[in-house]
Amino acid sequence: MSRPIRYIPAPQTLVEVSTRTVQSRFLLRPSPELNEIVAGILARAQHLYGMSICAFVCLSNHYHLLLRVDNAKQLSEFMTYFNSNLAREVGRRVGWQDKFWSRRFRAIVISEEEGAQIERLKYLLAHGVKEGLVARPREWPGLHAVRALLDGEPIEGYWFDRTQEYHARRRGEDFDRLAFATRETVVLSPLPCWEHLSPEAQRERIAEVVREIESEVSTGRQISPLSLR
Repeated sequence: MSRPIRYIPAPQTLVEVSTRTVQSRFLLRPSPELNEIVAGILARAQHLYGMSICAFVCLSNHYHLLLRVDNAKQLSEFMTYFNSNLAREVGRRVGWQDKFWSRRFRAIVISEEEGAQIERLKYLLAHGVKEGLVARPREWPGLHAVRALLDGEPIEGYWFDRTQEYHARRRGEDFDRLAFATRETVVLSPLPCWEHLSPEAQRERIAEVVREIESEVSTGRQISPLSLR
């Protein structure tokens, strides 16, 4: 089967990106150490390729990113860096040496309509809740943008320089886990449809979305029939 063409119609187009682990294995199971690894690599990739990130969530066997992309080249380079480094770091952590991702990343261009953009944000933020794993988005123990979007909680992690670690080991040096690590921070951007709003107004809109998610789950309604995968 031929690969779909990566098409970005204009700079700062909103795109949802997802990638699943091979055989949907739980290689990304949440933990404080995994969270700081994912956040560190995501932040490093963002700074290297100038990517605008609106939201993200990392589940045990897949993740979703909501990005504002300038062109297909930027998206490809950003995702290649993020996925390859994440596979290596998580693979060494869990002892997985085989193929890590089930396929290339999937990218979906989101309409400029406000309703479409909010629906995709809602879909991302509902992860963990819609599967019945937690009662509220804030409670998901993995990396999740909701706490940063609502509470301003910093999204921080570490980038590990494995080359420097290798040379230090060759020299026979002892060093702690963070000796060659750089602290990195993910910076979030608003949805294109909300960028004219004040930060306070944006947080209120996001709070409304979260309240909808929690209300729909509590009444047993399906949050979104779109792209359930």
